[in-house]
Amino acid sequence: MVGVIVAALSFFWWLVFVFAWLIFLSITIAIARSKGRSGLLWGLLACFLPGITIIILLLIPPVSRS
Repeated sequence: MVGVIVAALSFFWWLVFVFAWLIFLSITIAIARSKGRSGLLWGLLACFLPGITIIILLLIPPVSRS
């Protein structure tokens, strides 16, 4: 019985982790696109370093279109 409860809680926290990761990924892609940068490239980078990627994107200036 205890094993079933532990397995259910483990699965729940796994879902929370995946959901948070997808939120960070979508935020990163949205910020990158709003600054004129490649959403795909920054999204791939965010797959491995989501928090750091958002901070870097917030610090770099937008691409100037002339």
